[in-house]
Amino acid sequence: MTTHLIDTKKRLILEHEKELAAQLSTLVIDKPKPPLWMIFIPIFFVFFAQKMSQYKKSRENFVENHLKSRRIALEAAMEAEETGIPSDVEAIAGKVGRIPVEARPSYAEWMTTLIDHYRLLLSARGGSLPELVRSGYGSKTNYLLFCNCLNKAENAFSLALLPAMDGDSQDLRHVIQKMNESVTVLRRQSADAIFS
Repeated sequence: MTTHLIDTKKRLILEHEKELAAQLSTLVIDKPKPPLWMIFIPIFFVFFAQKMSQYKKSRENFVENHLKSRRIALEAAMEAEETGIPSDVEAIAGKVGRIPVEARPSYAEWMTTLIDHYRLLLSARGGSLPELVRSGYGSKTNYLLFCNCLNKAENAFSLALLPAMDGDSQDLRHVIQKMNESVTVLRRQSADAIFS
């Protein structure tokens, strides 16, 4: 496989992941709503503009953090495709930062699932992400089975991180649940669009 072709596939995969992360951020992060009385006291529009700016920055940070491990997994998948040597998930965990000991098995499972998915897409035939997915998975059912495995692995990792997170565990659990439900819906919509 040529370097140009693999770079094109990498770009397609990252664009898809970034689009998914942006959509997820709109579902998870609450957008500020302008109060009705702001119309009567225009000076308060400045405060609303600040909140909107914070909202936009929060979404940008969410997308970047969401993509961090995915970029690393994609690089590992590319390296594994080029060398034929399976990815060292423990080494990948070291690149991400400090992962609590109790969350490492969940992280390894999630990374393995992602790397396998990316390798499948990198070796598939096609010039667009939908073509790569259809070529790699063959059917909507197979793709949805993968999405289900990925959702479970991501959720398990998030829940394994919960004890190490600062904040109210009830609130954090609610955010994790909201993210899991939202990403499940987005992946289902993506599958519907790809296999329509």
